[in-house]
Amino acid sequence: MSLESGPAKLIVFDLGNASGRVYLGGLDEGRLHAEEIHRFENGPSRLGRHWHWDVLRLHAEVIEGLRRAAPLVGRSPVTIGVDAWGVDYAFLDASGGLMAPMRHMRDPRTDGVYDEIHRRLSREELYRRTGAMTIQINTLAQLYAERRDQPWLQREASTLLFTADLVNFFLTGRRVSDVTIASTSQLLDPACRAWRPDVLEDLGLASHFLPPLVEPGVMLGPLLPEVQERTGLGDRARVVVVAGHDTASAVAATPFSPGGRAAFLSSGTWSLLGRELSAPDLSEAALAGNFTNECGVGGTIVHHRILTGLWLLQECRRLWSETARLNYADLDRAAAGAPPLAFVFDPDDPRFLKPADMPAAIGSWFAERGVAPPEGAGAVTRAIYDSIALNHRHTIDALSQPGQAAIDAINLVGGGVRAPLLAQATADAAGVPVIAGPEEATVAGNMLCQLIASGEIGGVEEGRAIVRRSTELTRYPPRERDAFEGAYAAFRALKAR
Repeated sequence: MSLESGPAKLIVFDLGNASGRVYLGGLDEGRLHAEEIHRFENGPSRLGRHWHWDVLRLHAEVIEGLRRAAPLVGRSPVTIGVDAWGVDYAFLDASGGLMAPMRHMRDPRTDGVYDEIHRRLSREELYRRTGAMTIQINTLAQLYAERRDQPWLQREASTLLFTADLVNFFLTGRRVSDVTIASTSQLLDPACRAWRPDVLEDLGLASHFLPPLVEPGVMLGPLLPEVQERTGLGDRARVVVVAGHDTASAVAATPFSPGGRAAFLSSGTWSLLGRELSAPDLSEAALAGNFTNECGVGGTIVHHRILTGLWLLQECRRLWSETARLNYADLDRAAAGAPPLAFVFDPDDPRFLKPADMPAAIGSWFAERGVAPPEGAGAVTRAIYDSIALNHRHTIDALSQPGQAAIDAINLVGGGVRAPLLAQATADAAGVPVIAGPEEATVAGNMLCQLIASGEIGGVEEGRAIVRRSTELTRYPPRERDAFEGAYAAFRALKAR
């Protein structure tokens, strides 16, 4: 998309696990336009056996993004929105200082922690209160492990802020949490859209550091004077609370067909697959399926399962690139030449959560079962795509419970839009068409929240109509049904073990 002039400029910060991107955009003649103006690498910083985020460098990159935007916006009014990954957090002291480095969700401190948590608070009761899936990256698990290892942090902390909230604090000095990113924590009641401090208290944890909650579309305020000076934006920019969780932003911009019964699939480091609902689904089936209920824009619920996604390929590429420079287009071409469904594995096996060598970890999965593993980048990439697609089908089946309307399509957004083999394999596995686009749904959703806050559009449905006008969608009808049905029977047996 190319940038076009308009009455207001929208600055978007989309902070992901692997990279951060800054866009400058606007709404012109009923269409969204955005141009990337800054990009930087992101990822874990490892110190000993622990994983951290370098939030001070992240802040420096945010300032650089604003500095680059300043000469492009001229004297136009400006709004700024920040979205990021969920669950991870930092503590501030009473003066607003960072108390410790921000831990990474893949830090090993949470290994096995739910065994201890569920001895004090059952999985069923925890789900009834929070509607959140059990996964060891959850904020609750991190806080429980942290109380064991560094109890002084929670005792002395003034405020807990998630990544997007922390960046907003650095820009404005305001200590609030967007309800969408807060709902990734397993500390919030999605029905009431309010904290559940009793969850922390029942586990012997403090709750005094939980910040006030706000909904997406709220004007947070101007930049701090020192930020105005450093960036050159002056006092004309306003920070907006957007859907701070990148998944909620992506779902807000997912161009569902009006009246349809589509699932959404936000495909990136994780595959987030589910439905947008008007209220949380806290049923026994949802609990058994390990679905999570997170808050979306406009009072909605983002009901979904968190699956291992393109993290598998990202980590393989990182290792392969040490000896050969390979981009994702190279890997897609190599995968297209490999036979489909020759190698299928369970992407959610715990060994893939944080291995030092992802290709070796995939190889070990097959070797343990007496099967020769895939050899070469093409075969491994194809195995990853096919296995992720079958895992998508497994989740679609879990979503299609008795009493639920049958899913008639899957709207694919995010980085997976650039992987046509994955999109086609998902359609083939699920037996419904996949509608791919937009790739930058998170950016579009961030922009829509800014437009809602400024009064330029009336809400999410108007925003989705704008996305449909602004995006060229690609449709993948199901084709290889028989082959994928046979492979799915074997895959389902793997998941049942």
